[in-house]
Amino acid sequence: MTTRLPASLAVLACLASPSIGAAQTLTLPSTPLAQSVTPTIADVPTATPFRAPKADGFWAPFTAVPRDFANFMSLDTAKLLGVASGAALVASRWDSHLMEEAQENLPASRFKAGNFAGQFLVQMGAGFGVYAFAKATGNEEISALGGDLLRAQMLSQGIVQAGKLAARRQRPDGSNSASMPSGHTASAFATAGVLQRHYGWKVGIPAYGFGAYVAASRMSANKHNLSDVLVGAAIGMASAHTVTIGRGGAKFGMGVAPTVGGAAIMFTKKN
Repeated sequence: MTTRLPASLAVLACLASPSIGAAQTLTLPSTPLAQSVTPTIADVPTATPFRAPKADGFWAPFTAVPRDFANFMSLDTAKLLGVASGAALVASRWDSHLMEEAQENLPASRFKAGNFAGQFLVQMGAGFGVYAFAKATGNEEISALGGDLLRAQMLSQGIVQAGKLAARRQRPDGSNSASMPSGHTASAFATAGVLQRHYGWKVGIPAYGFGAYVAASRMSANKHNLSDVLVGAAIGMASAHTVTIGRGGAKFGMGVAPTVGGAAIMFTKKN
């Protein structure tokens, strides 16, 4: 008797509750399919209220991009991407099976919004709209938010495109060789990470939930495997972490600790 794991549950279990700036563990399975990647939020500390710094000139988010790419190559990012890559490697064993489940249990008609909203141009356009409006009205706090959204999108997509060129993995539908990692998922999780950092978990949780919906939409559309969206989500979170680290009065660090049957990513607050 074969245990079948619905793809929708697998995606939501893997992606629905990541954290940047809060204590959380991500447990990686050892081998059996029944042991899924299960993230949990545990004892989230009271966050230091975000205090947006004054923005510089209008083009500041764009001129900061080279520095963001340099800052992305950090130990924290390496730890996060390393654990995510391990999870993707484990998940890849069941990619074919999960894609069959996705076609059966994730009707495309219910996920059209995710396929549209997760596009880089849509996410970038939304960030630019927020940023331009805030600059026009002189709202420095919202301007900082918009700037971070723009920077996270440009950074995440730069990493995604480099990854696609390196991996050259064929999509499940055979349309091209740009399956790994998922750009839609990276964009959605980059936005979610920035929103969580600025406004806390009241905004972050639904934002990450929408990111999981975008990831499921890519599987429903037969464009990405579960392993593709796992790596895309990690790139998005790491990009948001990179552009927002040190904001306000608190800083956050990442660490990896061994656990029974896997490893855990810990995000700790540094005063």
